[in-house]
Amino acid sequence: MTRQTFTIEWDAHEYEHKQRSEDWFWAVGIITVAVAVAAIVLGNFIFAILILLSAFSLALFINRLPETVHVVIDEQGVIKEKTRYPYDTLRSFWIDTDHPHKKIILRSKKMLMPLIIVPLGEDIEWERLEKTLLRYLPAEYHRLPFAESLLEYLGF
Repeated sequence: MTRQTFTIEWDAHEYEHKQRSEDWFWAVGIITVAVAVAAIVLGNFIFAILILLSAFSLALFINRLPETVHVVIDEQGVIKEKTRYPYDTLRSFWIDTDHPHKKIILRSKKMLMPLIIVPLGEDIEWERLEKTLLRYLPAEYHRLPFAESLLEYLGF
């Protein structure tokens, strides 16, 4: 008996790019300086430096346009760019269609990387994708991690 092979592939942006107003940058800057000053007043200079470096890194990253990610799903697993996630290293999946930037959330068996988020393309038929993934993994509701939901809410 021969095994049927299949491939579903698409390209998608790695994250949803949001235009931020000048006021947004001012707000982040004011909050950053306030927290850094509070840390200095409390005598925690290293924390103040960490806050300032974090804000600087954020400012560099935030204006970067998202790169296009190539995703392939086949009978062996899920490939996101050059990283393969075999089905035997995954517990379950959930296709999150509630957000404007749709994604697949994979629960891994690995402790250090419990959730793998794979962006869905604009024109992907997610019903067909779900039927295909159900052959290999159970569907189980997964929420975005709290930190990611908070950052999304705050406009990051």
